[in-house]
Amino acid sequence: MAGKKKRFTIETWIFAGVLLLLFAVFFCRQFYGFNKNDEIFYISTVYRFFQGDAMLVDEWNNVELFSFITYPLYCLVRFFLDSNEGIVIVFRMLYLIFQVLVSGYCFCRMKRFGWIRLFPSLYYFVTTPYNINAMSYNTLAFGFVLLTVVTLSYPKELRFYDFLLAGIFTAGAVLSNPYAIVLFVLYGVICVGAFFYGIRSWNRIPEILKLRNYLYTCLGAFMIFVLFVIFIFSRASLNEILECITYIVMDAERQVSFWEKFAKYFIRIHRYYKILVYVTGVLFVLWAVDRKKKIAPSVYLLIVCVTTVPYIVYYGFFWEMVGINYMLVPLAFPGLIAFLVSEKKDYRLFFCWYLSGLLYTLLAHFATNPGILTVSASYMIAASVSFLFLYKAVEEQGGIRWLFSLVMVLFAVQFLACIYQRIVYVWGDEHLPLLSQEITEGPLKGIHTSVENEKTYHEVLLDMEELALSSEDKLFVVGIAPWMYLNTEAECAAYSTWETLETDPLIPVYYEIHKEKLPTVVYCYEYDESILETEFAYYFINMDYEFSAMRHGIVFSRR
Repeated sequence: MAGKKKRFTIETWIFAGVLLLLFAVFFCRQFYGFNKNDEIFYISTVYRFFQGDAMLVDEWNNVELFSFITYPLYCLVRFFLDSNEGIVIVFRMLYLIFQVLVSGYCFCRMKRFGWIRLFPSLYYFVTTPYNINAMSYNTLAFGFVLLTVVTLSYPKELRFYDFLLAGIFTAGAVLSNPYAIVLFVLYGVICVGAFFYGIRSWNRIPEILKLRNYLYTCLGAFMIFVLFVIFIFSRASLNEILECITYIVMDAERQVSFWEKFAKYFIRIHRYYKILVYVTGVLFVLWAVDRKKKIAPSVYLLIVCVTTVPYIVYYGFFWEMVGINYMLVPLAFPGLIAFLVSEKKDYRLFFCWYLSGLLYTLLAHFATNPGILTVSASYMIAASVSFLFLYKAVEEQGGIRWLFSLVMVLFAVQFLACIYQRIVYVWGDEHLPLLSQEITEGPLKGIHTSVENEKTYHEVLLDMEELALSSEDKLFVVGIAPWMYLNTEAECAAYSTWETLETDPLIPVYYEIHKEKLPTVVYCYEYDESILETEFAYYFINMDYEFSAMRHGIVFSRR
């Protein structure tokens, strides 16, 4: 009985209580905000695979691999629901559950850090990029990278199943963001180097760097890879995939030179966190040249914390444009200084978690085109371990009450800003007080939005009712209204449910390769009759499509 009681320490009850409270708050918040593009795109992509489309063949969006993770969840939901009505709110709740599971796993794996593990575990739960509560290539990648670094960083003694789990989590991260494979390859290169170094020097190699354990990680990743290959080739042949792969990787933003993209990363960090960058740089130089360590660690911590707090306050409470992302970067700076000034440095924690997390922010920058927005959101990974570095550095200073209080204020400000943004900030809709209209039908049933958005949504659904689409139809939506795909059993006839403009050169290419995908209905959302004078319109009119004007767009049909 004593052993069982030990499992439920005071910090466990605190963690469970706070997590439950936050879950209840965020649960209520999920019913507000109509995200017209990103969130619906994530669900509509997996929906087309549920309908039978082939990944890497019928879908050409270069982020589609994340759908392999959400596909089983979508199938489970549709086992209980016979349509997509209310599917958006269901997936928002599933995302909350995913966050709970990741936070709970992190808390359980960090036992050796005692009560301070509350902060990094809960920190993940109170953050989400753009405040889009959906399982996407961003949120899934952040979650799986965090799971991987926690698995490899925390146990005192790593077992083979830790590496197996790390491999499985890595596979999830790579499916969500293929650029994450760089971390996996780099880890392998380091393990190979350690292997040959160990042979030459006869030194003891840490468990985490043993080549055998890296192979266990490969085995875990390979297990997911096998399932992925089975899924892919159950619907398409290798020739079909090779025929389409060139168009999938076409992206002008990612075709800029490596060094230009690399430089922009640091330019953007400098632009938004200029003073913090300079202060951290000066402190780093002082620490490096102060060989006798005459400057007390408390001085370094005081300066960097005092510089950091205003940034979190500014971006967390006063910045209008996606402050929920921007406010995650500052905490990474005091974390670095805290590690440097600590007497007993946890190098495994630094290299496995902090440095890997920073590297992932660079990879996220290369993988996407929103610039500082995605970069700042991905700083959640490196910032979360900063809680541990700061606490350890303060603990080593003994009973300096003002220093402990200062760091606790930093932690409190960071959490309050995250919770505030998570509740108040609305991506793609009006401010929270203006979300007074409840949607009562369709995929967004149960969501509260603005009067204007509710009217637009309702009128588009009326248009679709008049079109009377069936499972025999093929729908192509031009513009940015992916929820239309979710509101019908018609087959998706677009190369992506993401925004497709009439000027997109891939449209005729897609139908040349996929003649069976020619749509029966083309809905040009929010277009007027001026579109009839474009090459896009002639393309369909010349194939005997008839056009008509509806409430929110122009429709071409051939049925």
